[in-house]
Amino acid sequence: MSDSNLENTQPSRPTEDLEKTRVSKARAENSNLEVTQPVVPPSSESNPPVAEWRPPLSEPDTTPPSRSGRPRRWPWVLGGLVLIFLCGALGGFLGYRAALNLRAQVNAEEVARVATEQFMLALQEQTAGKYDLALKRYEYVISLDPNFPGVQEKLTEVMMAIALAQTPTVTLPVATPTLTPTPDTRAEEEIFNNARQLLANKEWSKAIEVLDTLRNKNIAYRTVEVDGMYYIALRFRGLAKINAGALEEGLYDLALVERFASPLDVDAEGVRTWARMYIAGASYWGVRWDQVIHYFSQIYPYYPAMRDATGMTAIERYRVALIKYGDQLASAGKYCEAYEQYQASYQVGPDSALDPTVTAVFTLCHPATATPQPTVPLTPTPTVETVVPTVETPAPTQETPTEAPSPTP
Repeated sequence: MSDSNLENTQPSRPTEDLEKTRVSKARAENSNLEVTQPVVPPSSESNPPVAEWRPPLSEPDTTPPSRSGRPRRWPWVLGGLVLIFLCGALGGFLGYRAALNLRAQVNAEEVARVATEQFMLALQEQTAGKYDLALKRYEYVISLDPNFPGVQEKLTEVMMAIALAQTPTVTLPVATPTLTPTPDTRAEEEIFNNARQLLANKEWSKAIEVLDTLRNKNIAYRTVEVDGMYYIALRFRGLAKINAGALEEGLYDLALVERFASPLDVDAEGVRTWARMYIAGASYWGVRWDQVIHYFSQIYPYYPAMRDATGMTAIERYRVALIKYGDQLASAGKYCEAYEQYQASYQVGPDSALDPTVTAVFTLCHPATATPQPTVPLTPTPTVETVVPTVETPAPTQETPTEAPSPTP
């Protein structure tokens, strides 16, 4: 086959056909349709082609696909991470609070167990006559739990036993022939023994009277022992008077105790402090309710039953002072602060008579929001016109027979 025949089989304009193919392919990508490749026209019959010619393929499109059609997943991922972090923080906080509560419960149980154990050991030592060790154990139990049942009474018994044990037993003097007469101390011994018996019976006032008689008779008789007996009698009589409501008298006895031994023990000093605060708070009664609340808020958690000659306990004074101070704030227009005082009084003790006042103060502190009223239309409504006929309706009924025309013949 000659070269001339080969030339006749090739298209005359291959460049233009290639451009058309690229354009058709671009249109096919935009419209998602397939485009058929251009067909080479067959050659003439005189010169048949040796091989079928195919146009050159176009270069692959390496342009990255657009991301506009893909869903955006990063907001979901970021939201999931934030949610995981918040759940972890919440779980950690709840676990921390639960651990604190568990720790407090374990500590309370441990304190109760140790206090009970020490109290039982102190009872055994008291029974065995080891009063010094029992006294230390009772004081340790009080430091752990001041309200431990029975520890105050046992401490009193041990202190009395120690005071009585330190007093030497009465021994009758052996008569020996001397040149000087032996002083007769039988009267002092009898008075001294009588005072010991009164202390054992917890008759504090009578014991003090007997000790005064002994001192007036012989001031130098057993000075150390008599001073110890004075200390015990005055201490317990002062505490008894304070518990009975005679605060001033009890404070006076505790002041006399310091003449024989100073300072006071921890329990007596604490009671004296609460009694002084009670007197100071009661002095503001009816004058400064805020000061009354200041003092009695410190007393009633530890000594709620403390009272004075009026018989009003510390916790009751605190509750009444909260109510009075709330009334004072409400009268001054401070309704929210007054409501807080009333709520504090409810926490101390309920009072049904106070409920209406608390409800009114709460309403004034949190007033209801005004609802918008509907606007009145400017156009006249038929309701005004219908009122007039209802009033004038009787008039036509009365005039109807007079205005009726007479019949014509």
